[in-house]
Amino acid sequence: MAEENLIKRVILNDEDAKNELYNEYKYIIDILMKKYRNIINTLGIDKTELEQEALYAFSDALNSFDNKKRVKLSTFITVCVDRRLKKVIRKYNGEKAKLLNSFYSLDYDYEEGMTLKDMISDEKTDPLYNLTLKEDYDELLHKIEESLSSGELEIFNLLKNGLDRHTISMLTKKNDKQVDNAIQRLKNKIRDITEK
Repeated sequence: MAEENLIKRVILNDEDAKNELYNEYKYIIDILMKKYRNIINTLGIDKTELEQEALYAFSDALNSFDNKKRVKLSTFITVCVDRRLKKVIRKYNGEKAKLLNSFYSLDYDYEEGMTLKDMISDEKTDPLYNLTLKEDYDELLHKIEESLSSGELEIFNLLKNGLDRHTISMLTKKNDKQVDNAIQRLKNKIRDITEK
């Protein structure tokens, strides 16, 4: 109940409430920064800049959290921070890849009337095909989320965002066995849904 009051105060721009929630959930940023430590070092990303991005995402999560949805605040913060960190890492990685990709033009006419884009394209690049896949995927996600308990939903959301079992265990403050059991229940429920 105390967390709900803090969230209400955050909506009213109460800095003390934001600081209290930050102190409560700062461990999430620490865990995610450790998760990406090797990538940060490999790409030469400024760790301070990445921590700032994590803090922005944390603040955005607090401001946009909806108590009415079936998601715990800690899960929502984890998802928001993890997505922001991935976005920054992709940006850095993209800048390195841009140099490699600039050597090949997709629009250059390599054969008579055939561009590289034509030679390598397939139905997966068709926007209608992609839209249909997205709609099917969204419908499946909705069915899965409806069938899960709140604890399973929390773990499902963390798994969906690429977190490993050990990280999920630390974030949810559950032991590895509890997380493994929840993942097995998730797999069984998902299998039942997809076989219908």
